[in-house]
Amino acid sequence: TALKLVCAAALAALCACTGFRGSQSVYTGGEGQNELGQVVSNSGLDNYLKIKNLRSARLEDGRWKVQFELQNELQQHVRFQWAIDWFDASGFKVADATRHWEPVQLGGGGFTTIQLVAPTPTATNFKLQVGSPDEIH
Repeated sequence: TALKLVCAAALAALCACTGFRGSQSVYTGGEGQNELGQVVSNSGLDNYLKIKNLRSARLEDGRWKVQFELQNELQQHVRFQWAIDWFDASGFKVADATRHWEPVQLGGGGFTTIQLVAPTPTATNFKLQVGSPDEIH
């Protein structure tokens, strides 16, 4: 009914303005891949935030450089945060003293380009976590 559509739109707008609540979305990427795999899904977040244009290359010092875009497909602003963990070819986590949660706010239809460099040349995979800006991690 029309009332259900109005209520759903109002709920979506509220989530967009205040940030997404609940579980995180977790994505994985590996060297040579041009798309991220999704491990865990926050359906509210996944409906509006898209990951696009994944690129990667090895730097002269052997470390892996990764770049991608996070795009807000809503017309309202959204708030979220992200963090990344690096892994070696055997699946072991690579020590990273710079790991932290990075808060982001995107305007309606906006995007941000994320560019990262692995802390060591042994990194061949990563796990990107995206979640609510007010979750405790």
